Order: sequence, then C-alpha cells, then structure tokens
Amino acid sequence: MAPMEEMGGGHWHDRERGGTVAAILVAALSAAVAVFILHRIAAGSGMALAAFPFITTLVLVCGAPGSAPAGTRAILGGHLICGVVALGGLALFPPSDIETAVAVGLAVALMLATRCFHPPAGITPLIVAQFNPGWDFLIWPVLTGALAAAALARALERLRTSVKSSAR
Repeated sequence: MAPMEEMGGGHWHDRERGGTVAAILVAALSAAVAVFILHRIAAGSGMALAAFPFITTLVLVCGAPGSAPAGTRAILGGHLICGVVALGGLALFPPSDIETAVAVGLAVALMLATRCFHPPAGITPLIVAQFNPGWDFLIWPVLTGALAAAALARALERLRTSVKSSAR
C-alpha cells in the first residue's frame, strides 16, 4: 500500500506537520460522534449493515481528511460508482458470490479510471447482494451518507488548514 503522502495528503494530526494532541482528540471525537449518529440513523432504517461503508469512510475522513481517498470527488464518486455497479449487477444477474465479486472488481476499475478511488465504498456490492434493495438505495443510504461524509471531511480539512495557518 502506498504511503499516505503518495495518496495526496496526510494525517492532519501528524506531529511532523504541526499536529497536536488537541488535533488528535478532535479527530477522535469527530469520528466517535459521527459514527454514533450514523449508527442511530442506520439502526432505525432496518438496514444497519448499510452503514458499514460510511463508518469506514468517517474513520478515514476524521483520521486523514487531506488524503485523496477522503476528498469530495473520491467519497461521492466512489460510493455512487459502487452503488450503481452493485445495483446494475443485481438487475442483470441473480445474486451470487461470482456476481458480487465481479461487481467489486468492476467498481474498483471504474473508481480508479475516474480518479474516484474510495476503498470504503468497495463493500457496497456485498451489502446490495445481502439486502437486494431497490434503486432508491442510491439516495438512502448511498448519496445521503456520501454527502454527509464529504461535508465532514471538508469541515475537518478547513479546521486543519486554519490550525496550521494560526500556528505559523
């Protein structure tokens, strides 16, 4: 796996880049609060498992908001690509281990080709195979979760930037 620096950014809490214990605590608290809220919403939806890719997205954006996979394009594009590929595969073929594996492989190829690589989204085809949701799955939880995660990522990136600016 490539070091974070090669993926377009790094850990905003990295001491070598001016991070502090306070920044680490902000990242940890942000992740905990965001995951708690998401878990409560998902538990009430009847598809708690659908929250899994977004929980891993939240951990990524809280821990490394400046990295390429935590960027808005990667979050939105990655989750939407995986959702469309998974639902399309399910519409064309019966759910099976092979269909799910092909959907994941195709989704990874499309994420890379479109520069929307977001690893947490890769589990979406498995979730689709388990639940067999309708196309409205793209709105909730895929698009809704991706927009919320992207908003949090941008807020943390702005915080990181302002902390670094004020430290100079």
